[in-house]
Amino acid sequence: MQDLVNGLLQRSSFGAWDVVLAVIVLVCGWFVSVWARRGVTAALSKWSGLGPSGTNLVARLVRYAILLLTIGIVLTVLGAPLQPVLAAVIIIAAVAFLALRGIAANFGAGLVIQARRPVRIGDAIEVGDASGRIVELTGRSVLLRSSDGRMIRVPNTMLLEGCLVNATESGSVRSEVRARVHAVADLDRLCPAIVRAVDGTTGLHGASPEVFLRTVTPAWTDLTIRFWSTYDDRENARSDVVRAVAEEIGHAGLTCSVSSDPPRFLTALTDEIG
Repeated sequence: MQDLVNGLLQRSSFGAWDVVLAVIVLVCGWFVSVWARRGVTAALSKWSGLGPSGTNLVARLVRYAILLLTIGIVLTVLGAPLQPVLAAVIIIAAVAFLALRGIAANFGAGLVIQARRPVRIGDAIEVGDASGRIVELTGRSVLLRSSDGRMIRVPNTMLLEGCLVNATESGSVRSEVRARVHAVADLDRLCPAIVRAVDGTTGLHGASPEVFLRTVTPAWTDLTIRFWSTYDDRENARSDVVRAVAEEIGHAGLTCSVSSDPPRFLTALTDEIG
């Protein structure tokens, strides 16, 4: 058996020491890849909000890259031409890039989000057609819980490339109530009375209520009442304001219709209400 192995080594382009060196490189590369994966996992797990899926993805990519480099070194040690090895590495890397570019883009966006922190877990945001409160930040997506209880996954790239609105950052959101009042005789008395009535409701937060004229005709007058509240109290605040406006106009001896239209989501900024 020993004579057979020696004969094969003599007929090959590499010697016994080349085989020993290749085995050493292969074993070292294997252990280095394992240690590198563990180190990357330990380092990335310290990032708050970075989910295990993104951490495992980066750790696997690092290990595969080290193993691929190790195989290339082993083939070179055994006498393989360097140019085909480099060509194979480039082809494999290109295929991996094309296959994983979507995942890599979302993961890269996740790293930017973790660094800049435009959003945090618990924030109420709107991005694209999705809106809700953030319940999880992962390496590839953001998990939202909408107001009707649905769970929505938004790719990280959308938070960086699209229009992102954060209600929690501003502290208050603006809502609107519209009222049509019939046969108004004295707007100078009615509008301040409505403001006082709205200002006396509970749940408001931020700037004082405002009343704007939309349409004035001999038969009716359209009013828009704007007010501010916290994001969590916006529904109750709109309900209370509708009741207060209707009661105040009724006390003035006028007939009206009051409606709460869906407000624009998260239009408040801190400097506008300060």
